[in-house]
Amino acid sequence: MKRQSHSLRLDDNVSIFGSLSEGVDLMDGILAECEKHHIRSGLVTCIGSLKEVGYVLFKTVDGLPSGYGNEIGINQPVELVNGTGFICEDENHEMDLHLHGLVTEENGKVSAGHFVRGKNPTLITVEFTIIQSEELKASRTFDKDLGFKVINFSR
Repeated sequence: MKRQSHSLRLDDNVSIFGSLSEGVDLMDGILAECEKHHIRSGLVTCIGSLKEVGYVLFKTVDGLPSGYGNEIGINQPVELVNGTGFICEDENHEMDLHLHGLVTEENGKVSAGHFVRGKNPTLITVEFTIIQSEELKASRTFDKDLGFKVINFSR
């Protein structure tokens, strides 16, 4: 029988501890758990293993950030040493996850960046913690002055 993703809610709706099963995309899986527990804003941390990785890094022009570069892929299993990010809503009030992470390949090569949704399937498991906020709202919107989407916090 295939192991299923699961999570538990603790501390009067404050924290979720869970695990994603093999094949579940890192970001889609965490966002699905947020939907399941009605979480719209919060902090997520995670560790585990991934079948492959897709991420981006910011690019610069004359030393200033100018958007994200091309997607970088690692087409082999990696250890997810650390993932940290914010759960928020985008401009259309859809769930969003701004997640950065650090991974290492079997040969010890370390890579890091901004994970791309749908490009990071779980290898064995990914364990995660979500700390939600019912008092604060996190919204990720495009800032024309910076040229990036940024997270704004409000009550």
